[in-house]
Amino acid sequence: MPSKVPFYTEQDLRKTSLPNHGGRYAVVTHGDVIDSVKTRLSLAGFTINKEEYRSTLDGQVAQGVYHLDYANDPDMGMMFAWSNSYNKTMRFKCAVGAYVFICANGVVRGDMGSYSRKHSGTALQDVIAQIDNQIVHAKEHYDTLLHDKNMLKNIILTPKDKGTILGQLFADDEILTLTQVGIVKREIDKPTHNYNSDVNSAWTMYNHITLALKESHPSTFMKDHQRVHGYFVDAFGQLITPQIQEGLITDDEDEEVYEVQSPEPISQAGGSDFDIDKEDVMRQSLFDVNFL
Repeated sequence: MPSKVPFYTEQDLRKTSLPNHGGRYAVVTHGDVIDSVKTRLSLAGFTINKEEYRSTLDGQVAQGVYHLDYANDPDMGMMFAWSNSYNKTMRFKCAVGAYVFICANGVVRGDMGSYSRKHSGTALQDVIAQIDNQIVHAKEHYDTLLHDKNMLKNIILTPKDKGTILGQLFADDEILTLTQVGIVKREIDKPTHNYNSDVNSAWTMYNHITLALKESHPSTFMKDHQRVHGYFVDAFGQLITPQIQEGLITDDEDEEVYEVQSPEPISQAGGSDFDIDKEDVMRQSLFDVNFL
């Protein structure tokens, strides 16, 4: 059975043992990130309504999500999220996004409001500066997400459309795991939430998928959301997202560049960490499936 990444408390993350990699590697502690994000949000006038933390069992990879007291929309509020690692499996990442009130699903766009930084040299100072930069543009990013949401509400999908989307996100793009596909299928058949939209709208389908993305591993949580959002905007908004530099990286050889329409494979299949059993043999069967 796949293993879920559990929720943790802020205190749990602060107690995680620090690595000693030596060389140019500079540790950005989970506690440093938490303190910096909370301080910067407060200075900008944002109030945190809810905070959630998830981590691998050893605390080496962690994620924080903050629901902010800012909204001018009946469906979504503003969100700030970050991911951090001690084991060099990923760079620090942060993003401004949104969350859906009814279910707390995340919404993160791939071409704005996101940043990643490898751990070296002045990493903590750079992290703080970029957190500030995200917050300065937070309202602009949030308004863009509202525009995308309203666009998706006006798109009505056929059963074949839904099957094609699910097959592509699973088999082609390897964003969804087999477990997450099952969650989406159950939501299509018997929705657990009302998204203030037609049950066959692209926005409702989007939320079925982001509900499943709650099972994503902390190291891929933001990228999974960005790639799903890019897929929907590209497919239904006639907006092709250009190549995106994922972070302002000082060493050219460490830069990661990706396109939303042709995303790079994720080594952990994009979801919760151990969802690998039987997926390869199941991928082809999802194409052209009609959900009735």
